[in-house]
Amino acid sequence: MTEGRVRELLTEVADAVPPPEVAARAWRRSVRARRRRVAGTALLAVGVVVAVIGIVAVFNDGSGAIPDGDGRAEVVAPPVPEAAFPRPPDAHVGVSRAWVGPTIEEEAHLPTARTVVPGSIDLDEELETTDAPGRSVAAFAPSDAEHQLEEVVLVGRDGLASRLEVPGLDTVMRPDDQGDADTEDEYVLPLNISSLSPDGTQLVLAQDHRVVVYDLLTGKPRTWDTYDSDSYFVGWTEGKDGWQVQLVRDLLDPDTGEIQKSSYQGDGESEDSDGPTEVWPKREIDGREAFAVADRPVPALGSDDDDALITVKGSRPAMLALPVDGEDHVSPRSRVVGWLGPDYVAFQSQDHGSYRVLGWDTNTGSVRLLSEADLPSDWDSGVTASWADLLR
Repeated sequence: MTEGRVRELLTEVADAVPPPEVAARAWRRSVRARRRRVAGTALLAVGVVVAVIGIVAVFNDGSGAIPDGDGRAEVVAPPVPEAAFPRPPDAHVGVSRAWVGPTIEEEAHLPTARTVVPGSIDLDEELETTDAPGRSVAAFAPSDAEHQLEEVVLVGRDGLASRLEVPGLDTVMRPDDQGDADTEDEYVLPLNISSLSPDGTQLVLAQDHRVVVYDLLTGKPRTWDTYDSDSYFVGWTEGKDGWQVQLVRDLLDPDTGEIQKSSYQGDGESEDSDGPTEVWPKREIDGREAFAVADRPVPALGSDDDDALITVKGSRPAMLALPVDGEDHVSPRSRVVGWLGPDYVAFQSQDHGSYRVLGWDTNTGSVRLLSEADLPSDWDSGVTASWADLLR
């Protein structure tokens, strides 16, 4: 498919499909078409080989060196997908530069980068059980909404993990708020993406019309009733006197349990503000916001699968489409973890039995592996993770 044809198809579906959804399909189809056309060109093949050698030489830290017979180290480089290289955008969507990222299979061969994100996380070892795990960078739990939540695994910046027992916490009912008779109420885990406070010292878990707040430094939990305030989703928001728990609409003081009613009605407007209170995680830096969304199939482009799309808005907007082949995958595949610098976004990628954190340079388009987790065998249905502010 030529790039011109892709643009024509984009125009055809623009009115029916939101631009990010069309864009993800266009990037994949156009980049695949270009790759097929040039696959047999010897000159390009030579150039790619040289690029691989050069890039690996820059990023290799010696861990991949294998000594030969005379004691000298011979660098053996794994194959690196094209998506890892700094390269021109695969497309432009409006003013946004757009790239096609690696597949889940390609992620294992990405070059690694050292950041504040722990390089490896072992959630499967014999972990210490403690009420006071201390300041944490991430909280993990299995994404299985059919059972009670018995424990949360907390991970420090040093990569060491410990178990926090949370016995008897039930899954939470999230009522169907669309008024659709064909849609059933949804049950969700007490732990969600916003549960860990930005400073990593508190963890809030949702229950039906109550919340449980754990102080990770002292080990003291507090349980607060929310009465008629919905609490199936909880997070953190910055108030005048520190961080507060954001309920679905209202606010709760984590120290006193006092509830502050909000005039926000859930329709995007409120009586005294432009919208709801901002909820952590708000992935923003220098006025640029990063977030991940699930895509939808675009029949006009011959796509039947749901790709993930990471979007950066603000100055220097950018997009990254992450292909998902087939229907049997963990959803959502990707979520933004946070910023590691003015142009560097960390995001998670997971599938059955795997969880990784990747770094995307929104200026060059390169993608690198930051962290990989060893998961317990009974967590194969997926992982729910909440991350603190990586820049704190």
